[in-house]
Amino acid sequence: MRSRLKNARESDILIIINSRIRACALDISLTETILAYEEYTDKIIKNRRTEANELSAPVVPIQDGMAVLPLIGSFDHDRAEHLVNKVVPKISELGVECLIIDFFGIVTIDSEVANHIFNVYKVLRLLGIQVIATGIRPDLATKVIGGGMDFSSIRTFANVKQAIESIG
Repeated sequence: MRSRLKNARESDILIIINSRIRACALDISLTETILAYEEYTDKIIKNRRTEANELSAPVVPIQDGMAVLPLIGSFDHDRAEHLVNKVVPKISELGVECLIIDFFGIVTIDSEVANHIFNVYKVLRLLGIQVIATGIRPDLATKVIGGGMDFSSIRTFANVKQAIESIG
């Protein structure tokens, strides 16, 4: 009788251990699946952000030596960095001599990002590129002035059409 009881206990213990091993394996499998999914979604988000950056600041050649850079959407630090690291070299590669930066499509911007964009202007000037600003709305103008940036040296126009007409 004792032998049967002992065998039954050992069998019960083995069943419990086996079920715990399966539960641990399931936990590990679920954790690995979740981690793989998070890695996948992070990659998709990064790719979409890169695509959004590319589309939000396209350099559009309009004639020899002249291009328009329409800024579109909300601008944050990442998008401002994109301007410096990707757009400025592209402008230089295209041989742009006069760049019209159109701010009309900007939805939101803070003073730090406005300052970053102002630094892009300074870099372009150092590269010998004439910069014209268009589409600056009152809210953006207020942030620029509030941020202490001096845009007095930048030629500005209400819209791209006026800027192009002024160049001739």
